[in-house]
Amino acid sequence: MKSILIFSSALLLAVPAAPAAARPNILYLLADDWAWPHASCLGEPGIRTPVFDRLVGEGVMFRNAHVTAPSCSPSRAAMLTGQWHWRLEQGANLHGFIPARFPVYPDLLEQAGYFIGLTGKGYGPGSNQGRAHNAAGPDFKDFGAFLAARPKNQPFCFWLGSHFPHRPYVAGDGEKHGMDPSKVAVPPYLPDNAAVRRDICDYFQAVQNFDQQAGEAIAALEKAGELDNTLIVMTGDNGWPFPRCKATCYATGTHQPLVVRWGARVKGGRTVDDFVSLADLAPTFLEAAGLVPPPDMTAHSFLNVLLSGKSGRVEPSRDHVLTGMERHAMDARTDGDLHGVGYPMRTILTADFQYIRNFHATRWPAGDPPPGVVPGFDALARNTRAGYADVDAGLAKAWLVTHPDDRAFPQAFAKRPDRELYDLRKDPYELHNLAADPAHAATAEALDARLMAELKATADPRLAGLELDRGKKD
Repeated sequence: MKSILIFSSALLLAVPAAPAAARPNILYLLADDWAWPHASCLGEPGIRTPVFDRLVGEGVMFRNAHVTAPSCSPSRAAMLTGQWHWRLEQGANLHGFIPARFPVYPDLLEQAGYFIGLTGKGYGPGSNQGRAHNAAGPDFKDFGAFLAARPKNQPFCFWLGSHFPHRPYVAGDGEKHGMDPSKVAVPPYLPDNAAVRRDICDYFQAVQNFDQQAGEAIAALEKAGELDNTLIVMTGDNGWPFPRCKATCYATGTHQPLVVRWGARVKGGRTVDDFVSLADLAPTFLEAAGLVPPPDMTAHSFLNVLLSGKSGRVEPSRDHVLTGMERHAMDARTDGDLHGVGYPMRTILTADFQYIRNFHATRWPAGDPPPGVVPGFDALARNTRAGYADVDAGLAKAWLVTHPDDRAFPQAFAKRPDRELYDLRKDPYELHNLAADPAHAATAEALDARLMAELKATADPRLAGLELDRGKKD
């Protein structure tokens, strides 16, 4: 794709701000496919997340945190660069890469004297071509090995990228660990049956595995005497891997649990309602380290919100967030003679409404249906490519695809109009599209104008007629 953005070499260095009294360590605890509100402190029945709950009690929880994209690679690319993923060329898609000219916050911190590293899943899935190591940092066996290698008294930035709760799951793992499928809450966009309930339990167990990993890292911090000088962030990279969630721009695909703890520097036990994008983490980390973020970072630090000591609505300008999507699975759909195209979307989300633009509404949003005869339950439960490939294989998907008459089937797999509007006050699960309702025409027009203005201001290539999800011709 032709480059639409020009970066000077000067942008590879963050600008030092006034010296900080003590530069904090940074520990980023990132789950793979975890979604709001799947934590025990958020009232989700059937799940236990004591580590997240502890951080919420000692830190600041954000109730309106969203990823920029509901897909691993572009979401992580945005976190690392502090940029909207649509500005990152190949970085806008799953299995892409972040071109090396786009600076990432771990490198900027390293240049400023930080010791950096990662364990588990960093940037990915995709390539790190043009970089000396993964964009999230060089690999270490685990957090303990990283701490042992850290030079004495050097501040550090560590990315703990869990593989939980990504599929596949061990069937029955949730029940094996004491979960009761009858006690979990099934949201209305999923069918309520035994297969789905078991699937939710297995996902919950995987979330608990992540929570345990986070607890082990925090215990290592405490043992090293570094807990209170460490800015700890715990969150996820996109929505949970169920139909109509991950790889969609509904809130089920973008809304994330997010908590930040920073010892005595940040007053704990607070809940903030401001909208934040997880791309905002990059400039927040840089500012906390005493650096001024590069000017081409489109995201905005929320350090002022953390340091405010306030709960509820803190910064009036944080009254909305943008999300978007290009391509998830590489070969999920065709469009005429093109193969491997995506389902591009852009959205604006406020406290009251979610507005979505679907740029290629003639395509299948979850990927092309199975060709010919629908595969059996077992095939759909094990093979993501068996059909609707933007939805990961699992029990919930298998049941729904083999029951196309269920009311939840079209909500997950049917084609969508080019515009969607949802009243979140009355319809929090976004099931009733109001975009064509004359009574909501003014709201839709206003949100569309606001969304397009922000996309223009951030040089979204789709507004210039450029495609980020280009497929391959026959």
